Amino acid sequence: MDNILRVCIVGRHYDIPTQKISEETLQSLKKLLDDSQNINPKDLLKAFLEASETSNTLKTAIQKATQTLQSHQNS
Repeated sequence: MDNILRVCIVGRHYDIPTQKISEETLQSLKKLLDDSQNINPKDLLKAFLEASETSNTLKTAIQKATQTLQSHQNS
């Protein structure tokens, strides 16, 4: 069971295969766990929204950089 992280969210247990997620994500999930392996849903939602915001920011920056490169190549 070393490759499974078992968490409980609102009384429901989930087994997360650790080999399918990054080490960074695994560590972030572990920070949300209390001593009973429970995750507060509000904390999980907050972490998800923050990660989503970061992802969207990076996507936008990559799109702008790609457009800038293309415009410089066309000049």
